[in-house]
Amino acid sequence: MEQHNGFFATLAAIGFVCVALSLSGCQSTSQQVSSSDDVSDDLSSTLNWQSDKFSQIKVIKPHEILVLTPHQKAEFLSFFNSDEQQNVSPNFRISNFLEKWATDFSYAGDTFTATEAFEKRSGNCLTLAILTTALANVVGLDVYYKKVFTPPIYRRHNHVLTTSAHVKTIVLDPEAEEKKLGVVFFRSRTVIDYFPSSLNDTGEYVAFNDFISMYYQNKAAKAMAVNNSSLVYSLLATTMRQSPLNSETLNALAVFYRQNMLHKKARDIYEFAIENNVESIHTLSNYAVLLSDVGDSATLAKIGSKLLDVEESNPYQWYDQGVKYLNQGETRRAVAFFNKSVKTGPYLSEGYMGLAKAYFLLGDIERSESKLKKAKELAFGEKERGLYAAKLDALQRVNRFTD
Repeated sequence: MEQHNGFFATLAAIGFVCVALSLSGCQSTSQQVSSSDDVSDDLSSTLNWQSDKFSQIKVIKPHEILVLTPHQKAEFLSFFNSDEQQNVSPNFRISNFLEKWATDFSYAGDTFTATEAFEKRSGNCLTLAILTTALANVVGLDVYYKKVFTPPIYRRHNHVLTTSAHVKTIVLDPEAEEKKLGVVFFRSRTVIDYFPSSLNDTGEYVAFNDFISMYYQNKAAKAMAVNNSSLVYSLLATTMRQSPLNSETLNALAVFYRQNMLHKKARDIYEFAIENNVESIHTLSNYAVLLSDVGDSATLAKIGSKLLDVEESNPYQWYDQGVKYLNQGETRRAVAFFNKSVKTGPYLSEGYMGLAKAYFLLGDIERSESKLKKAKELAFGEKERGLYAAKLDALQRVNRFTD
């Protein structure tokens, strides 16, 4: 059994080129925040990621992110234990509470703690996931998280480009899964998600420590945009201890060091990520920017080739890279990335549209027309379909003229 609630929002991460949170991990049903001290110690022995250039200030501790006040707990439990909810599965009671609670909910790009979210009734999708987790903890229900692939949303502030990723929360029924007569009866689940859509492709599970790291990454992105270096460093240092092998945390720290002209530090982090197979498409993309800055064309060429070998199942990330190379005039390389976008998301129009543009620029009008027809078939909504139809009509006129 599955239920969707009408929630959707944005989860931002930082980057100088095009950086998005792209987290993966195994399902985690334990809500205990582990310190990762052993892993962090092992990491420190092979990667000296710290810097004495920045002072550390006090920031929120991981377990404090999920805390609710006694009054907030009482309000939730009053609803949860009410007579009207007694015949409702516990996990669905949480979704019912959130639906009622969110009547006056205001979408905002900010990331809040559970206490702040409950009080403000606003926030982004990570905020909603944090609050959902806090409520589930109060009544002892298991929660896990999944990435959702949606078209990226971009914001630029003080030369820092941020893009969105999306996460949804799944709350499980307390009853254990059963197997009777060879049939497995799975636990019912309710999905808490902003504006759920069948067009949103679901990605990998997000491990709990990586989920908590998202909070610090978002806060660091906001602090980086206003050049609050001490806060950025303190937040990223906290999440390095929380989830030191998280590719987006490593990427964020490297981008921060590059901003502050610590090129050697940034390069060490990128190379560590590559050597330990925790790189992402964004790690490599930003590493390429660093290599360009320092004039290392030989390594830059290798990174450009390695980008296509990254395991990335989000078609929008490949599409973004294709657009970047198309804008740089590297049309044939753009084709390779658009093809990866089509391969990972054959149901999306964007990859085909990218190929249509690239082939047109390469003078292959026939192939461009074929890809544009496919983009039109997959277009979402009349407006987008009409736009593609107009482009297709213009392209067909060009094709007839050149025949």
